[in-house]
Amino acid sequence: MFQRKPLRDDVQKEILNRIVDGRLAAGSRINETHLAADMGLSRTPLREAMITLVAKQYLNSHMGRGFAVPPLDPVLFREIQSMLSRLEPFALSESSTLSPQTVMELNNLINRARMKLGREPVWPQQAEALTILVYQWSSLVMSHAQNQTLQTEIARLQGLASRFWYHIARQGFPFEDLLASYGQMYELLRSGQTQEACTHWQKQTDRFSEPAANILTGQAGN
Repeated sequence: MFQRKPLRDDVQKEILNRIVDGRLAAGSRINETHLAADMGLSRTPLREAMITLVAKQYLNSHMGRGFAVPPLDPVLFREIQSMLSRLEPFALSESSTLSPQTVMELNNLINRARMKLGREPVWPQQAEALTILVYQWSSLVMSHAQNQTLQTEIARLQGLASRFWYHIARQGFPFEDLLASYGQMYELLRSGQTQEACTHWQKQTDRFSEPAANILTGQAGN
C-alpha cells in the first residue's frame, strides 16, 4: 500500500511488478476496485496508469469489459526476442564507449545473479534474479545509446519480455548457460571489443529464445 500520494510512474511501476511476478495473472481481467483498495489508491489514478500501460501494450483494454493482462503467448515472446536480437546489438554498435562505471556495474550484475541463481532452487527468488539480469543488462548498456527513440523502444520491449522471463524461470529454465554467455559478453565489453560483443549479443538472444519459448508452449495464460 502506498503511504503517500503516488506519482503516476509509481503506480505504473507497481502494476508492472504485479504483472511480471504473476500477482496479476496472465490472461486475467483486472478487478479495478480490489486492485485500487490493495494499492491504497482511488480508482482515478489507477485507471490513468492502466490507460498508459495499454498504450505501451503491457495491458489490454476491451470496451465495456475493463482491463486485462495479456496471455503469455509464445508467438509474441518470439516476436519480441526477434526484434531485440536485431535492435540491441545495433544500438550498442552505435553507442558511445561504455564508461568504466557501467562496465563495473555489468560485472556486479553478473555476480549478483550468479549468487542468487547458484543457490538451491527457490523459484521466486531465482525467477526474479534472471529477470533482473536480462532487463538491467540491457538498461545499463542502452544508457550509452545515441538514438534515444531506439533506446526507449528497446526498454519497452524488454519490459514486455520481463513477465515471460519470470514465468520461464519459474518453470525451470536452465539458466547456467545463459549466465555464462553474459559473462563472455562482459569480457568482450571490458576489453573494448564492441563489435564482437554485438555479434555475441545477437547470437545469444537467438540461441536462448527458442528453448525459452518452448517452455511457454502449452502453458500460455497459466
